[in-house]
Amino acid sequence: MGGPNPFHALRHPAFARFALGTTLCGVAQFLGGLATPFLINQLTDSNSWVGAASFAALIPAVVGTPLSGTLADRMDRRLLLVIGMGLQTLVMAAVLFLYAADRLTPWLILALNFVGGSAASFQWAPIQSLAAILVPRESLAAAVRMVSITFTIGRSIGPVVAALTLAFGGPGWAFAVCLGLYLAGFLVLTTVRPGWAPTAGAGSFRQQFVDGIAYVRERPEMRLAFRLAFTVAAFGAVFAFSLAAGVADDLFGLGGGGLGVLSTTLGVGSLVASAYISGAGSRVSRSVMERRSILLYGAGLVLVAATPWMGVGMAGYLLMGMAHMLHGTTLSTALQMRVDERYRGRVMSVFLVAVLSGIPFGGLAFGVLADLVGLRWVALAAGLVLLVDGISLRRRGVLAMLDREAPTDGDESGADGAGGGPFADGPDSGDDRGDEGRPRSSGDGNGREGEHG
Repeated sequence: MGGPNPFHALRHPAFARFALGTTLCGVAQFLGGLATPFLINQLTDSNSWVGAASFAALIPAVVGTPLSGTLADRMDRRLLLVIGMGLQTLVMAAVLFLYAADRLTPWLILALNFVGGSAASFQWAPIQSLAAILVPRESLAAAVRMVSITFTIGRSIGPVVAALTLAFGGPGWAFAVCLGLYLAGFLVLTTVRPGWAPTAGAGSFRQQFVDGIAYVRERPEMRLAFRLAFTVAAFGAVFAFSLAAGVADDLFGLGGGGLGVLSTTLGVGSLVASAYISGAGSRVSRSVMERRSILLYGAGLVLVAATPWMGVGMAGYLLMGMAHMLHGTTLSTALQMRVDERYRGRVMSVFLVAVLSGIPFGGLAFGVLADLVGLRWVALAAGLVLLVDGISLRRRGVLAMLDREAPTDGDESGADGAGGGPFADGPDSGDDRGDEGRPRSSGDGNGREGEHG
């Protein structure tokens, strides 16, 4: 039996508006995320500066996202999301104003990226945890996949808009369109009204934050998911996003047009993967899917680094786009189907820290190395690391932990989160050792292939 169709989640009006709002803001983020490194590459012609800009934009999330995850379990998640999006809208307005006044220097870009990244740290945890309270339990898996698809749509359309605006209007037009999309998405998100109250229970903010970290540390499958998220972000996603401008310029001798083509190809790959996981891919276990995604990422990056031809590089980015979508959806679903609702915001925020910290640290380190030995050699080495990691994980068999799901017996709560939440562990759950007496499915509960299927 196949997995749930992610588009079925759009039958719920509140979730449909949430999906629309986050899609519009996602397009804006990827548009701005390409226009900014394009401009700083023009101003400095330095991979180190491009990596530093990425570091400044994403490093605040390493500190801010866990805090916002705790807030997401204590307050209105929709309000937290609206605050984050509103602040990012203001930052983009400042970027546009300074560019129009010809006062946007590399150092100012780094400062604004830091402020925008701090604002963005308020959005990641609510986006990942809102799906569980906007749909009923039976639609949760579909909603989680739909969140990944909306992210993919933003990543696919954003680069296209970036390529067109940068080619025909320059960074100013790109920033103006970005601001308009942020405003539209922000207005849509203000109409979402989840019928949910926080369930984190009593206790201080500090205590709940510490409890969330302890909850993650006690669960080996969650620790594995976080390690995988950081590795793929630091060695793979950094070349797909932060250093893509350098790849287009240094490896293929193209500027903004090349960046737009590579980023659009990346988005097309993600759309292909979205169609796959909505059909045949829904029958593949998460352990198998994650291993395939790591190998695809490594193969795509090696292909990009090994050729001077743009056409072959596009094929590599197509594979990387597919891998990125499969990887993100697999790990997000594995966590969402396992976590207790009381800890959902905190767990997903720690997961996002693993993703968001991998990109800036990888971007800064590889940017500096690229200026020393060349971006081609750095990308080739990173791709080989991913290939070796994928092969090693298969031999050790540890990815089977991703197929575990929490039991649902005795949990009759709906989408309002009044009880333990969808697919939640019981309140006396300690760690995975408490599951030893419970029957486990051989796949992931949707009739999927097992680790060796």
